Amino acid sequence: MATINYIAIVKELESGKFLISFPDFEGITTTAETEESIQDVAAGVIKTKLAELKKNNMEAPSPKRMTEVSKELKDGEFIFSVLVKESFDFKTTMTSLKDKEAVKETAKEVSNKVSDFVNNVPDGKENLFGMGGGALSILNTLFFAVVAIKVPFLGNYSIGFFKGLGEFASFSKDIKNVRFILMFSGILFLVLAGLLIYSSFSKNKNLLKYSIFGNIAFLVIFYIILYIKLPGGDVGKHISVSYFKILLYIISLVLAYLTYRALEKKDEKKDIKDDTIKPLGTVLEKEEDKGE
Repeated sequence: MATINYIAIVKELESGKFLISFPDFEGITTTAETEESIQDVAAGVIKTKLAELKKNNMEAPSPKRMTEVSKELKDGEFIFSVLVKESFDFKTTMTSLKDKEAVKETAKEVSNKVSDFVNNVPDGKENLFGMGGGALSILNTLFFAVVAIKVPFLGNYSIGFFKGLGEFASFSKDIKNVRFILMFSGILFLVLAGLLIYSSFSKNKNLLKYSIFGNIAFLVIFYIILYIKLPGGDVGKHISVSYFKILLYIISLVLAYLTYRALEKKDEKKDIKDDTIKPLGTVLEKEEDKGE
């Protein structure tokens, strides 16, 4: 999730409360009971306003510069930097995607290309794509970083599911917990990748379908939680998620899907063949009966 620094203008009132106004959102004010609560109160107001703008399909304003706002300060006012982490609205995102004709056309074109590709898969080779996708997912889980941390003067430091935090786990309980969560997630990714390989190898179409759904669900859940938990502000600027790793997971799922479609196509051809042969067999039986 992106973290944005908005500016609030704060003034302490005679009652001891703090009046908060927002240069980026004219006409909106609120109050905070204590100085410590300014961040939470201001962030809550800004999030509500951003959600309202998004609902009305309006763009959020770009934050004004602190130097620009400071020139207009009045007596008793001071500037407060408000960190706002954008929330992920899955329902709104999916609805907006469904409404876009370009996305629909692209999806249709991709579907046609997949069908053409599946029709040309040699018999007996349908499961190779899914097995390859599962193997790619295993390699991706074991060897590629989840996030990279840019350490000043030391360069980038990579953290994966099973590496990168071992030497720091003894220094902090929080780091130890993060390491456990990453290792547990990595094991789940390996298990799900194993299911892709097994279901593809055995040509079990139903198991493969559920394996693909399971991989997609866990992939989405893991990265949503990861983005939510990533720190914002100055610390967040030094942490980057590996989009290459996400791309590799997507490729592995696409390969598994190709195997599923190929197996489905094979079953359809078999059903058509059976329907064609069955009437012919019935006719032969009737001819034999007449002969008797």
